[in-house]
Amino acid sequence: MKKQKQKMNWRLIFLYFFMVLFAFIILSQVFVIQQFKDSFSQNQPEFITVQAPRGNIFSDDGSLLAISMPLYDVHIDFKTINKDTFRKYISPLSKKLESFFGDKTALAYEIEFRNEKKKGTQYFFLQKKATYNQIKILKSFPIFNKGQNKGGLICEREENRKLPFDLLAKRTIGLVRDGIKPIGIEGAYNQMLKGKNGRKLVQKIGKSEQIPINSTANILPKPGDDVISTINVDLQDLAEQSLSNALEKHKAEFGCVIVMEVKTGKIKAIANLKRTEDGKFSEHYNYAIGEHSEPGSTFKLASILAGLEDGLFKLSDSVDTENGRFKFYDRTMVDSKVGGYGKITIGEAFVLSSNVGISKVIHNAYAKQAEKFIDRLYKFQLNTPLNIEIPTPENPKIKTPKDSDWSGTTLPWMSIGYELKLTPLHILAFYNAIANKGRMVKPIFVSGIKRNGKFIEQNKTEVINPAICGKTNIEKIIPLMIDVVERGTATNIKSNQYSIAGKTGTSQINYWKRKQGEPKSYNASFAGFFPADNPKYSCIVFIQNPKENGFYGGIVAAPIFKEIADKVFASDLELHEVFTSEKNSSSPYTKNGNNEDVQAVFRELEIPFQADNANWVIANAKKDVVELKTRKIEEDLRSGFIPDLRGMGIQDVLFLLENNGLKVSFSGKGTVKKQSIQKGKQFKTGNEIILELA
Repeated sequence: MKKQKQKMNWRLIFLYFFMVLFAFIILSQVFVIQQFKDSFSQNQPEFITVQAPRGNIFSDDGSLLAISMPLYDVHIDFKTINKDTFRKYISPLSKKLESFFGDKTALAYEIEFRNEKKKGTQYFFLQKKATYNQIKILKSFPIFNKGQNKGGLICEREENRKLPFDLLAKRTIGLVRDGIKPIGIEGAYNQMLKGKNGRKLVQKIGKSEQIPINSTANILPKPGDDVISTINVDLQDLAEQSLSNALEKHKAEFGCVIVMEVKTGKIKAIANLKRTEDGKFSEHYNYAIGEHSEPGSTFKLASILAGLEDGLFKLSDSVDTENGRFKFYDRTMVDSKVGGYGKITIGEAFVLSSNVGISKVIHNAYAKQAEKFIDRLYKFQLNTPLNIEIPTPENPKIKTPKDSDWSGTTLPWMSIGYELKLTPLHILAFYNAIANKGRMVKPIFVSGIKRNGKFIEQNKTEVINPAICGKTNIEKIIPLMIDVVERGTATNIKSNQYSIAGKTGTSQINYWKRKQGEPKSYNASFAGFFPADNPKYSCIVFIQNPKENGFYGGIVAAPIFKEIADKVFASDLELHEVFTSEKNSSSPYTKNGNNEDVQAVFRELEIPFQADNANWVIANAKKDVVELKTRKIEEDLRSGFIPDLRGMGIQDVLFLLENNGLKVSFSGKGTVKKQSIQKGKQFKTGNEIILELA
């Protein structure tokens, strides 16, 4: 029994010392790992993230607005290069690199490479931020052309976002960066653009160096989807150039322009420019969707329409603008015209943009029921956030009588665009609804998402309100908007080719707290649509604080609108008047053209006609006879002016125009229906004219 106890004690003692020794070994290993973990982990393979190629952003015609242009860090693994291959091709490779990079001589390259080969270097740095095209060329060089496993060339990709058009729509295209709030289309569609990252196994061979390892567990990244924007590059470029010229001419601080497609709500151009310290202009901020300010007289459209909708007055009713000054309580409303306009109709008060006239009309109609006016503005959706794709603070501010800062003067001042704050895009959405016969659509910046060249998602037009007001009142108000351009505050942008409907806006920025001796500052704007009889585009122009050559909306902002509208009209055949020829059952339809040719055909067919003595004629079919009237086409062309070509056959047109030095492009068949250069416009030799046949 005693021997058994002694045996047990020795076993316990042995087990105790074994456990102590085992614990000591574990603790020592922990200590070693903690103290020397960098060197310990150097040779341990690990997975790293492989960033997915970011999707591209395109314009409406397929032009690239944003693209990921990969750059590559280039290294060489000398250990993988066969000795015989290295000895045979090192000199040719060195010569290639000398001429390609030009930073070292061929001899310097060769000496350096031989030394690294002796050391067995696995991660020798060759070049930083090489382009894709440079990598393609490098892979064709001696040794490198044998591939990474035998040629030792290691190319590590880094994503690099580029804007091919530089500043064009830069703020709307946007930006995504770590630690910075994403903006624009890049931010709104980041999840789709960024794709899905992959992973690869690498082995560290230094503190900041690692080499890739082939592994079945490696996962290739999935590229991001492409975003197709609604932006039209030509319109965007035009908008930015026109805005830049105006900001320079008027020495303004900043400005924005938005062009929207009436039926769909697609934003075709959105320009935002601010003057920088060096006197140039850049896309500093998206003022079009983020700048909340008092709109001024462009808001008078909402005020007048509200009264019409509530049946509180007629446009033919009269209003006394006094002598251009009228006092509401302790504040005086002033018209821009000294002496005022006297007694005029409400419609004329709108066309002439009389502050006194509009504010008196609205005050008289709503002073005892101000809530009704605000409710009507709400029905126009002017207080409703547009919820556009692009992330931006949307907080339109329209006071109500319940607000603490509402006073007796709020209503008359609000009626002319003060004491409320809206963005230019919000005002445009309202004007676009008027052009759309009351149907308000949501502004959209992206038409769809593509994957591998095919649409996987398409954005449809979203209707915010099918009818913000009655069509009858819209039909009453649009002629007044046309009159603003024809005989009102924007006659300087009147066009003989098409009609414009719009409203000027001029608002004083510092009217409330202007310091003594401080000059007045203004915002100038113009909002409208064209062609007025069948609107295709709506547009708003906003200019902050013009200091030279005028400050009124008609002088500063409206010309930008006109410049854009003119060039759109000249290039968009759909906007031109469709040619129709008088037809009836008795006489046939015929092309306008050469007099002798037309007469020969009519004689052959025994069709009665009456013809003038002229080379070129217009065929006018009457009940019993076809009249061939003189057409002075050759005279116009010799004088350098484009004639009316509608109704003519393409052979006659080609003969006339090309003989006078014009280049002709056409589509379709039959007679000329539309022409890109309108009748009466001057031309020069070499100019191109585009014709649409029907």
